[in-house]
Order: sequence, then structure tokens, then C-alpha cells
Amino acid sequence: MCTTFYIKYTCGCKKGGEFVQCEERSGTNVKCKPVLLRQGKLSANYCSGHLVNPDAPKKYYSDIE
Repeated sequence: MCTTFYIKYTCGCKKGGEFVQCEERSGTNVKCKPVLLRQGKLSANYCSGHLVNPDAPKKYYSDIE
């Protein structure tokens, strides 16, 4: 079955990653229905939607300053 491997970020968000066709549909423009959704890799970072700009009024640092 065709599979999409997603990236799981530290903030808990899941973002689409690599799509892999099954052997049966490999080399065609057809995908399985439904497409399996599996965890691909774990990221040590937050997703871009949970990061703040450098000039943000409030920031969080894990190191004690």
C-alpha cells in the first residue's frame, strides 16, 4: 500500500514528508486509496509555525541565563 511518512516535531505537530508508492503502482501516476500515514522521523526541533521571530516580545530559552 502507498505510504506517506510524516515528520513529528518536538512541539507535537506532524508535517507531511516523503510519499512512497507501493510496488504495484510504482512508476505510474496512481496512488492507493487510502494512503497509509506512518511516522517517518522524529525531529529535535519545533515546527516553523511554533517558532518566533528574533524581534518577538517574549522568547523561551532552555538554558538558564
